Amino acid sequence: MNDGSDSDGPDRDVLDRAADLLSQASHAVALVGAGMSKESGIRTFRGEGGLWTERGEPPLNQYDGFRDDPKRWWERRLEQAAAEDRFGESLDAAEPNAGHLALAELERIGVVGHVITQNIDDLHRQAGQQSLTEIHGNRHWMRCVSCESRWPRVEFPVDPEALPPRCAQPNCDGVVKGDTVMFGEPIPPTALVRSEQETMQADLFMSIGTSAVVYPAAQYPMIAVQRGVPLIEINPEPTPLTEVASIVLRGPSGEVLPRLVDAVRERCSP
Repeated sequence: MNDGSDSDGPDRDVLDRAADLLSQASHAVALVGAGMSKESGIRTFRGEGGLWTERGEPPLNQYDGFRDDPKRWWERRLEQAAAEDRFGESLDAAEPNAGHLALAELERIGVVGHVITQNIDDLHRQAGQQSLTEIHGNRHWMRCVSCESRWPRVEFPVDPEALPPRCAQPNCDGVVKGDTVMFGEPIPPTALVRSEQETMQADLFMSIGTSAVVYPAAQYPMIAVQRGVPLIEINPEPTPLTEVASIVLRGPSGEVLPRLVDAVRERCSP
């Protein structure tokens, strides 16, 4: 596909066509991947320079270890929290970039109805995104594995003398874990149901900074395309979605999305 881009990102004609589609949408849905987090200085997991590329991927049966002995898992988690964790420190130090802020602005304008993110860094929330599904969880939150209730980590203190922590909801004594989804752990059903519902309501779909190879997240833009919904891809590099995208905006989301916001504002102004 000829994306009409140049060395400075997408040309004006391509950007205008994307803005036309967005300004006409009433419920655009965006799938966001690690590329957006990378622009905030957070290392990706896979690929060149990725954390797992350097250290090796965690064991695929991580969740089995938690399920078999949640007390021991929590003991190890608390031990690791006390040790130096440069990756965790980089996540905590990261701030929303121009792409996060622009995507939240598109929600305020009224064209983006929902964001499905694969990122666990909390930056969408910090940017002000309201309608959000964190499909892989949020490292700053906790979750009950039984009823799926979630709490900000700071609101759920963990007593090292009473492990594993238990759910605070009435009539539920489920074990609580960190909200991020482990290898081998099913994605919480509520997140899957919400993502599918939003995708089925979408009249425009955006794929932003994602390689579109990790499932189930990668299925949502394809579901939209199969429904006949236009797809806008924003990514510095081609992905498996490029050939089916209606418009490709080639460049980092932190550069492309603010330009797109300006163009949409021009069309949505009274």
